[in-house]
Amino acid sequence: MKYFTIYSTKDPNEIAVLKRVYTEEGLDYRVEPDETGKVKRVQVAEEDKTRARELLDQTGFLTVSQVHAPVRRSLRAKRWIFIFLAAIILIIVAVVIVMFMNVE
Repeated sequence: MKYFTIYSTKDPNEIAVLKRVYTEEGLDYRVEPDETGKVKRVQVAEEDKTRARELLDQTGFLTVSQVHAPVRRSLRAKRWIFIFLAAIILIIVAVVIVMFMNVE
């Protein structure tokens, strides 16, 4: 029988939830470690693939954006947001200090 990897995670709690859901639904699945042994792969039989994906979506493990094209911000964008927020905080602190220094 041919199995397909449908979900991968390091979190044992996620694996336990998926095992329970797939067992209750009567799906043919197995959990295999990857090459490193740290990440577990949930695999389902070919005939259960569609139902398994639906269950991933219903349980919140998979969203439509993850199926088609995951959207991730680059590290560069996050860095610029952090720099921008830090600059705003510095300006606000400088204005408050100047206000208290000019008290007559």
